[in-house]
Amino acid sequence: MAWLDFLKNGNELSELLIEGNNPYGASLLKSIDVDQMKKHLEPAENVQAYVLGRVAMAGRGLWLLTNQRLLISEGENSPQVHAFHVGQLSHGECVKGKYGYTLRITSEGKRFSVYGASAQMAAVFYQQLGQRVDCAAIEKAPSLDADDVAQVQHHFSDAASRLAHPSLSAAQSPAVAA
Repeated sequence: MAWLDFLKNGNELSELLIEGNNPYGASLLKSIDVDQMKKHLEPAENVQAYVLGRVAMAGRGLWLLTNQRLLISEGENSPQVHAFHVGQLSHGECVKGKYGYTLRITSEGKRFSVYGASAQMAAVFYQQLGQRVDCAAIEKAPSLDADDVAQVQHHFSDAASRLAHPSLSAAQSPAVAA
C-alpha cells in the first residue's frame, strides 16, 4: 500500500524531501477540502486563514482558522476533523525547518503539528492565530513583500467565499484582514 501512496504522491514527496519545498503548500483549497470543512463549519463562523502542509504518518494536512475555532484535518482521505475553540488552544509555534515551515499548537495536553507549509501562508496564518492564542515568535521569520501578501489574501478570500454558509448574503461575508 505504501508503494501506491508513493506513486500517487511521489512528485510532491520527492520535491519536499529533496528540495525542501512543498509544491502544494501555497495553493487554493481543493474541492475535497471545501467539501470536508463545510460540514464542520457553524453558520456564524467566518474563515480567516488556512495553511496546507503534511502531517507525519498521515499525509496532507489542512488547518483552517475561523473567527471562533481552529479546524484541523489530518489527511485528505480521512473524514475526521479536529475542532478546537480558540480558548482551548495554547502555545503556538512556527519554525522554519528542512521541509518548509512547521506549525504546532497545543490543546488540552495534545499537540498537533503540520510541516511543509509555505513561508508566506504559514507566516500570515500564524499572525492571525497569534492574535487569539499565546504564540512564540516565528523562528527564522520569512520576509514577505507586497506580492506575497496579496497572493495569501487572495487564497484566504477564496477560501472564505467558498466556505461561507449559504444563509449569509455576499454583503454579510467577511473581508479578510490585511
